[in-house]
Amino acid sequence: MRVFSFGGGAQSTAVLVLSAERILPYTHFVLANVGDDSENPATLEYVEQVAKPYAEAHGLTIVEVKRTRKQEEAPTLYQVAMNNDVSSIPIPVYLGLKGPGSRNCTSEWKIKVIEKWMRQHAGATKENRVPLGVGISVDESHRMRTDDPEREPYLKKEYPLIDLYYTRAMCQEVIMKAGLPLAPKSSCWFCPYKRPREWAKMRSEYPALWDKAVALEQRIVEKRVRAGKEPAYLTASNAPLEHVIPLNSANMFDDEDPMACESGYCMT
Repeated sequence: MRVFSFGGGAQSTAVLVLSAERILPYTHFVLANVGDDSENPATLEYVEQVAKPYAEAHGLTIVEVKRTRKQEEAPTLYQVAMNNDVSSIPIPVYLGLKGPGSRNCTSEWKIKVIEKWMRQHAGATKENRVPLGVGISVDESHRMRTDDPEREPYLKKEYPLIDLYYTRAMCQEVIMKAGLPLAPKSSCWFCPYKRPREWAKMRSEYPALWDKAVALEQRIVEKRVRAGKEPAYLTASNAPLEHVIPLNSANMFDDEDPMACESGYCMT
């Protein structure tokens, strides 16, 4: 068994194809789903309609895992963020001019969930840390991190796309050559690491999700104000989404990505 952290995006799907072609050795692709109401709906649709059938046809396995509590499915990331009775904010919001805070969502809903699966199915222990492939490409190599047994005591990250010197564009070529449609960029639909262009696209093309994002941000502000803290927002502009992202503004923003989640478990 060789395990890969599957995000459902371009890099992960390329690794799936390269494994089907026996260029890479992975057999099991583990998708840590933080909640069907939290993940990008387009990603979940792509995984079900494209990735899983392709994997099955090529003798590979996509395993979908979720956070549990006392053997039962735990509240989703979105549910916890919206819960008025929970004062903490489980996503890395922006505080004033400070960058996004700690990524508890990655630790609690991604890393620990995958580690639990690897302990149960891949023989991972603290004495026998099992390799886990992560889909970071060379154009995002700044997201790589050195091995950290304290943060991830049961697994050792490996970066197959870095070893092959594949860029995101090359990953897209691999997917198209396999006859598959391109995968959407994976992340939670309310992720604070989204680019302004992505927020603008959501507002113009997915108004229902946009309204939910605005309501989520308002709930976060209310929680912090009630606790006597400064407001926090989903973008670095230190202002509400609806003031920061004008309607029909998708072409106003460039594609620069000065800040991205560094874990490698998301947006791949």
